[in-house]
Amino acid sequence: MKKIFVLLFSLSFLIIPAAHADLPVIRITDKPHINFEGVFRNNELAVTLLPNGKLGKLIYGAASTGNTYVIDAALVDEVTLMAAGYTFDKKEDLDGQKTAQNWLFRLRYATANNKVIALPYGNPDEKLLKSIAPSELRYYSEYAQSRLESALGRAVTAQTGWSRGVSALTNQFKGDYRDNRRLLTELSTITGSPEVTALRARLAISLNPLLTKFERAYFFRSQDTATDVMSNRLKVIPGRYQITSSSAKLPVTLVNNFDTVSVVNISLIPMNSRIQIENISNVTIAPKSRLQILVPVEVIAPGNTLVLVQFMNSKGQLVGNVSKLDITSTVIDSRVAWFTTGAAILLFLGAITQSVRRIRRSRQ
Repeated sequence: MKKIFVLLFSLSFLIIPAAHADLPVIRITDKPHINFEGVFRNNELAVTLLPNGKLGKLIYGAASTGNTYVIDAALVDEVTLMAAGYTFDKKEDLDGQKTAQNWLFRLRYATANNKVIALPYGNPDEKLLKSIAPSELRYYSEYAQSRLESALGRAVTAQTGWSRGVSALTNQFKGDYRDNRRLLTELSTITGSPEVTALRARLAISLNPLLTKFERAYFFRSQDTATDVMSNRLKVIPGRYQITSSSAKLPVTLVNNFDTVSVVNISLIPMNSRIQIENISNVTIAPKSRLQILVPVEVIAPGNTLVLVQFMNSKGQLVGNVSKLDITSTVIDSRVAWFTTGAAILLFLGAITQSVRRIRRSRQ
């Protein structure tokens, strides 16, 4: 009898997790509606949030307990942006704003006493992401957890493995994604701007399996533009310089259009050996400012030299886009100058001698 009791007691622990795992799963996901410039490409989201809409039906009238909610925080961020007031087709949509506010209220109520799982931000194709950027999957999960906890005002669980569908990216789009991700990841090492962090996370929406072929192309074009604009907010201004001495200091302008301070190193690589120029370390650029620094240059030989300039982080990794300094040196080596001057003097003396001889001959 004692053995039977122990067996039943042990089985009770096995039954509880199984029951918990069988809780109805409600997936709050959709395709993205806002491009990378922050503009609504259509107003479909306002319709789906209505009580009889696709997303409205998931939470209006839902049981207060006994559910597992699997939520894409990127979608909730879009609704939050709508709830704060938005425009579509250059017109303010007050009805859509009220619909978004009501939906967010119902979402918080419906999930209050239920298990909530945060999908990786943007609901990307996890299998694809693991093959092209496995470290980003963890980043998207952590970012989604933070965003969703802020929106719901409660703790949530971040888990992978809940992805559904396949995002069939072409090799070109895979390359674009890798380039944009690398640029933003490196940029985040020299600026702590939350704008860079947010854009890096939003790259995931282009991997959403719900996008059609044409929608995916649209979002990748928008992604490329936004990444390029973001990287140019911290840059070196290109320029042309004329050097007439063996030593000079070039005034180079640095720009920081972020709201946070940036501490950078500057890589300067000449494309030939006509000049000597060294890297600059630990330059602090204030937020929303321009800074002019003087870069020492030693001239070895006259001529044109192209210098590639790029920011570096503390690990020596190149960051951001490359700028170009076009330097023209007209400096003449001292030995050449002495030789030229000596030759000029000899020619001058020779000319005087010839003139004297002509005068003497004319007198005779």
